[in-house]
Amino acid sequence: MSEIQPLMIDLVQQFLSNLVVGAKVTIDGVVYDKEIYHTSTKYGLRKYVKLSMEQGIVTRAALVDSYGRELYVKTMSYQKGAQGYVIAFPLQLEVKEVKVNE
Repeated sequence: MSEIQPLMIDLVQQFLSNLVVGAKVTIDGVVYDKEIYHTSTKYGLRKYVKLSMEQGIVTRAALVDSYGRELYVKTMSYQKGAQGYVIAFPLQLEVKEVKVNE
């Protein structure tokens, strides 16, 4: 019987966390480059992107790596006003056993 160890999950989460360097958020058809506002590991890995002054309809947000490649894309339709808004990206890992018939 094989079992993935907690260390492996921790290392993969660290890799994912380090891979994400920013976000691209589309508001009223304009793409904004945004920094990662906060990273949390309290309930699994989560990345947060904060919108402050931007206003309009938020239709898309994507986490990106250092090459600008989109790693995680969310589509939405949120009317962003003068209040701040935070977009959460949960990057949770699960271990599932898969049985293969041999």
